[in-house]
Amino acid sequence: MWKALKIYYYGGMSVGRISRKEKREKESKVYFFGEFLKVKNHFFKNLINMLKSVMDMRHQSYTVYGAEILLFTVLMKNICGIKSMTSMTNNFNKNECIENMAKVLGDEELEELPHYKTINDFLCKLDTGELDRIIHYMINQLFKKRCFEKYRLLNKYWRVAVDGTGLFSFHEKHCENCLKREHKDKDGNVISTTYHHSVLEAKLVVGDMVFSIGTEFIENEDENVSKQDCEINAFKRLAKTLKKRYPKLPICILGDSLYPSESVFKICDDNQWKFLLRFKEGKIKSLGEEFKALKQLDPNTNGNCVWVKDISYQERKVDMLETEVGDKNGKKTSFLFITSISITKRNADEIALAGRSRWKIENQGFNNQKNIRHDIEHANSLNYNAMKNHYLITQIADIIRQIFEKGLGIIKALNKGIKEISAMLLESFRTIKMTDADKQETNRMKTQFT
Repeated sequence: MWKALKIYYYGGMSVGRISRKEKREKESKVYFFGEFLKVKNHFFKNLINMLKSVMDMRHQSYTVYGAEILLFTVLMKNICGIKSMTSMTNNFNKNECIENMAKVLGDEELEELPHYKTINDFLCKLDTGELDRIIHYMINQLFKKRCFEKYRLLNKYWRVAVDGTGLFSFHEKHCENCLKREHKDKDGNVISTTYHHSVLEAKLVVGDMVFSIGTEFIENEDENVSKQDCEINAFKRLAKTLKKRYPKLPICILGDSLYPSESVFKICDDNQWKFLLRFKEGKIKSLGEEFKALKQLDPNTNGNCVWVKDISYQERKVDMLETEVGDKNGKKTSFLFITSISITKRNADEIALAGRSRWKIENQGFNNQKNIRHDIEHANSLNYNAMKNHYLITQIADIIRQIFEKGLGIIKALNKGIKEISAMLLESFRTIKMTDADKQETNRMKTQFT
């Protein structure tokens, strides 16, 4: 069915120009759905069994579809970049989709794919911990493959960026877990109120990829709480989850200027994690003033990096590093970081780059998921539990999609944008019936991460 595509790239450099006709011919030889399955089978060979093992809370006498069919259907929605559940049902209402799904899941009796209402009913009752368990399995599989070792900070620490983002916003109260934001006029009078749901993510940063390794929803326990939930409180809960899941993993927490505080420092110390956090003037006044003073007296320098070592704060010592970065127009921006890593001339540049890599959780992470790949701000259900499950399924899909885009030479060589790849995956899934030979081919894969 599908033939190997000749790669016209060597070491990331183009070695030859091809005509538009030749490019079309080469694209036609790539079986995109098959290449997606190669990634799934190579990295996550037990994913289907994991989906089958999910605890289904529906009354079993009324069920038609197993958990793996429901979950894999909505997983393919996200893999193919489909924005809404209605559009998923319409796009997947094809014999080719049904037969492809049956072959992947090994279900010869599958005659129809589930309607979006059936899937949402299932997700309303599904414990979010079931999907968390699958994400944990996937991240552990990536560690076992050892193909991301070169992305460790100082050849030791895994960079874990933490940040919060908004998901859904309403003009009226959506549920008892909503966060509330009051908008006031210049005299302090409340003129309007919005209700929203937010999430805190911990993302493993490996090159230009960011994978969810922990999710904590920022939510009120009920509508009568005296103080709303916040990002730092969510981080305290998330830290416990991360330590329980990865007790011996050498982690360096990357965070924005919200995070430098005694409570965050202590969490990292207690968990034997390092931290590398953006520091802005006014956050911890005493530290900022001491850094300025010591920088004038006896600074350590290396190129664009200036740092001060062993600044005392509470019962610990911290290092602070300032680096200056210029853009293509020559405008320079200064970045200041605080860290528990001992800075030296040998590692200063690497630490500065690692500190700046935190923004990838915003760009490769939230921005791509909101505006390019998945549209995570679209509410696929108005049930809050289903909303959370949709979000977690998106994280599962996003891990596979990033590896698909960045790790397959055959895909990288086509030089397609994210939305183009989504369209080609969807077209492949909807129009090409997988043969037995195709299925066998999905067990052969070579990755290429640069």
